[in-house]
Amino acid sequence: MYKESSEHLLLRIKELEDELKAVKQSFGAKSGLVKHLLRNAKGQTQEYLSVIDTDFTVVELNQNRLKQLTKKRNEIIGTKCYKAFYDLDKECKECTVKEVISSRKASRFLKSYDFDNAIKFEEKTVSPILNEEGVVERLVIESKDISGYYQLVDKVGQREEFFKNIFESAGDAFLIHDSNGNILDFGSKLPVLLGYSQEEFKKLSLIDIDDPRYSMKIDSRQEQMKDKDHLLFETELIRKSGVRIPVEVSATLIPLQGEKLFFVSLRNLEKRKKVEEDLKISEKRFRTLVENAPDLIMRFDKNYKHLFVNSATKTLLNIEPEEFIGKTHEELGFPEHMCKFWEKEMKKVFLSSKLKVVEFSIQIDGEDKYFDWQLIPEFDEEGQTETILAVARDITARKLNEKALEDAVKTKDKFFSIIAHDLKNPFNAMLPIIHILKENHLDMQREQLSEMIELINSSVKQEYNLLKNLLEWSRAQTGAIKLKPERIELRQLFESNLLLHRAVAENKNISIEVNDPESYNVLSDKYMLETVIRNLVSNALKFTETNGNIKIHITENKNQVLCSVQDNGIGISPENQQKLFRIDTNYTRLGTKDESGTGLGLILCKEFVEKNGGSITVQSEVAVGSTFTFSLPKAP
Repeated sequence: MYKESSEHLLLRIKELEDELKAVKQSFGAKSGLVKHLLRNAKGQTQEYLSVIDTDFTVVELNQNRLKQLTKKRNEIIGTKCYKAFYDLDKECKECTVKEVISSRKASRFLKSYDFDNAIKFEEKTVSPILNEEGVVERLVIESKDISGYYQLVDKVGQREEFFKNIFESAGDAFLIHDSNGNILDFGSKLPVLLGYSQEEFKKLSLIDIDDPRYSMKIDSRQEQMKDKDHLLFETELIRKSGVRIPVEVSATLIPLQGEKLFFVSLRNLEKRKKVEEDLKISEKRFRTLVENAPDLIMRFDKNYKHLFVNSATKTLLNIEPEEFIGKTHEELGFPEHMCKFWEKEMKKVFLSSKLKVVEFSIQIDGEDKYFDWQLIPEFDEEGQTETILAVARDITARKLNEKALEDAVKTKDKFFSIIAHDLKNPFNAMLPIIHILKENHLDMQREQLSEMIELINSSVKQEYNLLKNLLEWSRAQTGAIKLKPERIELRQLFESNLLLHRAVAENKNISIEVNDPESYNVLSDKYMLETVIRNLVSNALKFTETNGNIKIHITENKNQVLCSVQDNGIGISPENQQKLFRIDTNYTRLGTKDESGTGLGLILCKEFVEKNGGSITVQSEVAVGSTFTFSLPKAP
């Protein structure tokens, strides 16, 4: 900067010399144009100009110099320059006037003086004005006040170590650069941060370390600092290894002697960026979890308006999430009684600042939905509940299961009540008979004894069948009967089980015909299938009149085999058909020869057929007959 100022000054002196020389040659040394030039030089320069002769007498001075001295012109003209300007009795020690007179070349020196009890500094340039013979006749003195510069130098000199210590002890790195990006000074932490030695770093400029792709250009910084002296932004510096490092830049403009200097503080953001990145990842994961959660998640303010909802609203409520934001339930058109209920519960949480769990149900698309609703208070810095996070879990399936379980318990309670009654009835018939036999068997006729024994036998068989079926059913309910499916030829299994019923069929003269032209095979558990066949054939025989007939049809339907047991017996009314296969009714009646039933046979059939992947149905008409059809998977 000093070099540039010196060159400018010398150029200016040369221009003045040439101009004055031309004036003298044209109009003579005493021309009034010299005075005119100096008096009007204020518009051309801010320097202090004066003209003296070779005897140090002031010949002329410009307005700047006159204003600086705060004296009238006639008080200055004709006096010695050292007296007029510095109140000295002899020439200044630093003066080069005599040197310029002898050498006829311009010279420059520095002058310090006391002005109003303050030390002032001037940079002075003495330029000769020659006459036609080449002798120095006048001298132009150009003075420049550089007191501010020397005061700054003095302050910096006094405090440089102090501020250096502050900068070095600070956590941030710093540098000073000019408007061209030249680094003028830097702290010891900056080279360490970027992986350079002190000597290596001295050779660098700003563009060597500041990544232009991620930074603000120097001219843009200066443009933004026109109206303010400070600028804060982020950039990425380039380490010696080529790796980029994120930093926060705090730049301050420092005007100095017409120059623009920038003091720059650099804060390493690597750790902060890592934390921010981790936070973003964490937030992304959390949002992913929230958005994909099956539960309905919402956030409410104190006016019960939705601040946030997740995408479960679309799945559970068939409403897009965006429709909720900034609205209350009432504004969204939910039923009034539900809006009042929700706001009442949320108000309790805002007042108590305690978590609350409630249940509610609401109709969605004509179907009742049940929800478990957790209201979680969210606090502000003062510990007051600011918002509520509400998590609603769809518990419809659980509620339905609970209801089904409750119904099942009620059904089984009723069933056991019926079973208890059926278990007791045979004993009610046997006990009186046994009592009569005990008291009168010696006096009774053979026919009477035979009749009573037959009654006891019938009651015992009924009790045995009931207990057997009850045992089978209980084993099926508790999982004691394990499903073991295998390939079974259905016709063969029917024929082997029909042998068990031959005596009953012959006694009632009932014909049984099996129609299976294709010999279909099914995939089923053999024990369960035999139980189904025995119960259906037994029922058909029981409710078919003497000389009746039973037909068994086996057909195929896609991947299933259909088996029908058809009789021409007494049939079942439509009302009683509704009671079949149900555990809570235990429908039973006597057969055509007063054969008793347990009421569990058809329940077992339904249980076992469904366990094997099939279904069972009935078609019946009173006095015409009944057809029970069950399906099973076809064996591959």
